[in-house]
Amino acid sequence: MFTDGFLALLYNEDDSRVWALVKCCNAAFWLVAVCYWTFKVLFEKPWGLVNIHREVVKKKRKLRQKQFDSMTAELNSNVYSTLSKKRETILAMSFTDLRNALQKEVYSASEALDAYRFKALQVQMEMNCVTEFVVEAVQWASDLDAKYKGKSKPPLFGIPFSVKENYYMKGYDCTVGLAKRSMQPMTSDNSFVAFLRSQGGVPFVRTNVPQALISFVCSNTVYGTTSNPFNKERTPGGSSGGEAALLAADGSAFGIGSDLAGSLRIPAAMCGIVTIKPTAARLRAEGAATGMPGRGRLGLGYGFFTKTVDEQIFLLETTLTPEYFDRSLGMAPLPLMKKEIESKSKLRIGYFTDDGFLPATPGCARVVTETVRKLEESGHVLIPFNVPQPEAALKLLLKCLFPDGGQFLRDSYAHEDVDQHLKQFVTLLKVPNVIRKMMSYLLLPLCRQMGIMSGAYVSGLNDLRLTQEAVDAYIFEFGAQWKELELDALVCPAFAIPPVPHDYPSQLGACAFSTGRS
Repeated sequence: MFTDGFLALLYNEDDSRVWALVKCCNAAFWLVAVCYWTFKVLFEKPWGLVNIHREVVKKKRKLRQKQFDSMTAELNSNVYSTLSKKRETILAMSFTDLRNALQKEVYSASEALDAYRFKALQVQMEMNCVTEFVVEAVQWASDLDAKYKGKSKPPLFGIPFSVKENYYMKGYDCTVGLAKRSMQPMTSDNSFVAFLRSQGGVPFVRTNVPQALISFVCSNTVYGTTSNPFNKERTPGGSSGGEAALLAADGSAFGIGSDLAGSLRIPAAMCGIVTIKPTAARLRAEGAATGMPGRGRLGLGYGFFTKTVDEQIFLLETTLTPEYFDRSLGMAPLPLMKKEIESKSKLRIGYFTDDGFLPATPGCARVVTETVRKLEESGHVLIPFNVPQPEAALKLLLKCLFPDGGQFLRDSYAHEDVDQHLKQFVTLLKVPNVIRKMMSYLLLPLCRQMGIMSGAYVSGLNDLRLTQEAVDAYIFEFGAQWKELELDALVCPAFAIPPVPHDYPSQLGACAFSTGRS
């Protein structure tokens, strides 16, 4: 064998003890190799975790389809009755009109829920945005009607809303698109969901996310691929893609999601709805799969999807109250400052269409320039803004996202069938740092963005400490420029690109800087 010949050059065959050791080591190597591949072929493939997970997914899909079939039969049984006309009327209402009608008992909570269950099921058949319906919602709505009939009602009385699948709900899986997390129902409710229920809201449906959350293609091997409501061949964004698609298609009165590096903002931009990412201490929620635990200085925000800004304001005002502050630790106990929102004073607003790393596409840039023009016409002062040190900021973002070199995500995808639209992304996670460093030098002259990204990784504990220190310094530098220009706000592209085909997000990791920098 090759090893025998090579080692023969190093040792004299007369040294029988050394040669015997070499022979034993060589035999041991091949024995281990044969056993390893035998185990892989005969046991792991048919009997191992990958196959076990496949069976779990099959079971999960059957249960899901059974629920959809049952609901289809139930909700279509009265399509041509008076109930059908009520559904049409309720679904045609704005959030505000529906709320007023429920408060005045023009319609009951049960009737509102029936209408939105019916619509959400229709939307699901077209876009695959729903993971499952909340069975208890029917009883919750009925209980609300009985409890508050003829009485003063809570602010969200009877309003059906959707919930991103990464939020914990008692009795429901929180898979984030992973087979290994399937068939493991949660034992408690997310604090945000529980609070909205206490205000009269009815969580009635859970919505799809990307596999392991970290992507803006809304696709996984458990629930499949969610389509954009305006073009089925394109992504609705992620990770809160199912929420955005359902709301944009009128399948929910409002939705809730989370945002680390764009998971609220990207879907809102791609589906044409309204959202805001509150800062980490402004609106917190306990009880959710966060995608990237231990993510350094990056702020995770929770928030709403709505059709209008006024709806967004109402929901934030309803939530940012002492009652909710008591439910989640670490929140700044500040109510929504409506006086500031309603103020007519003229503002100093910064703007940019190019962050210095990846320019926005013409359509996304045009939104900013048109907004700038309208703001100037309203009397506000608009000031060009340059993002400080964009390339350094991108490196810090990636180091904070993957402080462990991507090990958490690799573990998440381990023993899983990787979704077809995420395979390229998952493959890149497995590239060793030494190869990334080499590729960085090779790519820099050809594609600077890819070269910078290839070389952005945490090399050790000292580098991790220096990264955190550098993030703090960068925040100070950004804030100093803001103060120097005396800005009240900043207008920029919501995302660098419009909705793209489902295969593209894995190839467009550079776009993460558009939302990850803030």
